[in-house]
This record gives sequence, C-alpha cells and structure tokens, in this order.
Amino acid sequence: MLAAFVRFFQPKERLVRIAQFRINDRYQSQSVWAGHPVSVDPSTLIPPPPPEFNPVCEKSGFGTLCTVNFSDPPFAGDSGLACGSGANTFEVFQFSTRSVQGRRYYDQNRNLLKRHFREYLAGTYSNPLNHKAVAFSGSIMHVHDLTIPGTTRAEPRGFLAELGSICRMAGTVLIDAGRATITEDGTILSEAGQHPFDEYFVFGDTTALQPLCDALAN
Repeated sequence: MLAAFVRFFQPKERLVRIAQFRINDRYQSQSVWAGHPVSVDPSTLIPPPPPEFNPVCEKSGFGTLCTVNFSDPPFAGDSGLACGSGANTFEVFQFSTRSVQGRRYYDQNRNLLKRHFREYLAGTYSNPLNHKAVAFSGSIMHVHDLTIPGTTRAEPRGFLAELGSICRMAGTVLIDAGRATITEDGTILSEAGQHPFDEYFVFGDTTALQPLCDALAN
C-alpha cells in the first residue's frame, strides 16, 4: 500500500491495489446559494479542474465545490509480476479498468483547498500459458490537503490513501488492504495494514505475491 500502490493505475504501472475508506469532511457539501444552485465556470478556478474530468462546479458555503467523474481507457498488458522458474516462468498479464469520482474544494477566492477522489478498479490477472485468471475489484480513496491554496502541492501529511485489494478465483487468493500517508514525491510517512504488492514491488520480497502465482500456475 505504498507509493507504488497509489500510482498504480497509470498505463506503465504494475498490479492493482484496492480499498474501502470513510472520511468525515469538515466542509459542508451544500451547493446552494440563496436557495438555488449557482453554477461556477470551472475555467475561473485556480487551478481549474481538467476538462476531461467532466467537472460540475457550484457555489457552496465555503466557496466552490466541484464534482468530477471520468473513466480511463481499459489497460491490457504486462503487470510487472513474474511467476515460476525455469521453463515454467511466466509473466502475469493484467487487464484492468479504472473510473474516478471525486470532489475539489475551492475557497471564496476560488483557490483550490482540497482534492478528494476515489478510484474504482477492476480486472483480471492471468497466466498466458494456461489461460487461468484471477479477478480483482475494489477502490482507493485519496485525500490531498494543499500546502498553499491555489496550488497542486499537498501537505506532507495531507496526501492520504486508504487502500485494499482482493484477488479472487474459487475463493480469496490475496488481500492488500490498509492505509498510507504519502508525500507528493512518493515518500511514505506512515502506513498500516497488509501490503503484499508493496512488499514485492517496493521492498523486493519475491515471496509476497506467491499466493497469486500459485493460483495462476495450478
């Protein structure tokens, strides 16, 4: 559940991790002004939400609240995980989808304060030699508190992700779940839970994902 976990679903990244998360936000999400929603042009915000995020922005009690909702094209390719040895070695193939729902909070001066978003991940890991596959699904919640309003730089202790993944075939094969506090550059300040993907990809423990390899090999 490390930086590798958080950066996971970008095209050249590795295996997925997934999560469940709850957060109590001190900001109120009402988007009403004088009893009626008042739209805000996203391009007037600092910085503006990317147009491809399909932002919908409205005035709120603290300033402006934007909701975003988008999906990436499906990814299909090498997961970065190698299983087996000798003639039985195989590279795990990954197919995955990713969609995102989130909120961006702006102050009265239209400067960005916070970014909260959840990634929904699903797909399969498969063995290209025998075509066995293991399905995964779950989500990752990200909480970014900004150092300076109107920038995109997060506080060292404000970039938070709660993560967890479940890989299933006939039953549960592998679980990766927990929480991490991570800086913008990927430095992990704290973490809790079980994180076999990070053990494998970050710390070099080649046995961490063995249950997944075994499920795909047998």
